[in-house]
Amino acid sequence: MDANGVKGTLRIGAIDDLGRVSGTFFEQRLTGWWSERARRLSFLCGCSGMGTEQAYEGYAWDERAEPGLPRTYHLAGSFETFGGGSGAKDRQTFGWFASMRAEL
Repeated sequence: MDANGVKGTLRIGAIDDLGRVSGTFFEQRLTGWWSERARRLSFLCGCSGMGTEQAYEGYAWDERAEPGLPRTYHLAGSFETFGGGSGAKDRQTFGWFASMRAEL
């Protein structure tokens, strides 16, 4: 995952029947929602040591693979910063994206 140039790992641990999401983001706990219909992931992350909360929203799509190659899945969107830890008074919104290649 790349969040405004900072690279790390987004791990979705579980999505329950109601769409509630749990996992980790840059080794921090995250909670959120997945909408299968909208293919939208929304989650909150409290970033330890930065004194900020971040709210992420992104949309998913996938690329068809050539025969014999794994399919690639993508998420991309924006995030808002709260608490002043990683934003500025005139810029609190940033972009992010993530990709995952499926196993064959």
